[in-house]
Amino acid sequence: MKGGITRRIDEIAKALDSKQLKRALYLSEAKGLEKHHAWIEEAARTCLANKDNKKVCEEAIKMVRNKVQETVSLPLDDTSLEGLEEYLTSEKAPTTPSPTQTAQAKTDEELYDQCPECHVAVAAAKIADICATNKEEAGNGCELIGKCLENEQTEPVDWLKAMIQAAEQAKGKAKEEMAGAITELVDYLEKRDSPFLKALDKEEDNG
Repeated sequence: MKGGITRRIDEIAKALDSKQLKRALYLSEAKGLEKHHAWIEEAARTCLANKDNKKVCEEAIKMVRNKVQETVSLPLDDTSLEGLEEYLTSEKAPTTPSPTQTAQAKTDEELYDQCPECHVAVAAAKIADICATNKEEAGNGCELIGKCLENEQTEPVDWLKAMIQAAEQAKGKAKEEMAGAITELVDYLEKRDSPFLKALDKEEDNG
């Protein structure tokens, strides 16, 4: 019988087979799957940066799917220590639920609700869409979004600054849509007392 982590990795692989990046991100938000989550995040950033090139996105998803699947395809007679931690974690039978088991019991929606980075990424994707579909009204602020997309090391606070500046420079319907996406994100972050907002406020005060 498959252990919890192995079963979760199978679910992630199926989500990637269906090109469901958001679902794969939510499923990998569990203890013991940190490296899987990082791989999927990298693929998601690649897709965001190549929205007009589906082939690049599909290749990125395919590569991460293979990497994920490889972590559960180790032969049982393998004498190396690779993958041993996953087997130990999944075979434990504690009397009380472990953090991993608790995370697995949560729905995708609950996992998403507890992922501030995911909300920032979704808001950024919305604004990137607005930039792409309404370039005239979106204005020069979209250049900031483009730079963030190109930089894989862009932090959530930098995304927030870029989105706010893009909205300030936009006009008309584009400005309204950007403001709506930012308001929704900020409301969520405020409810979770997010350090992202505190860091942003601190930078503004220093500025």
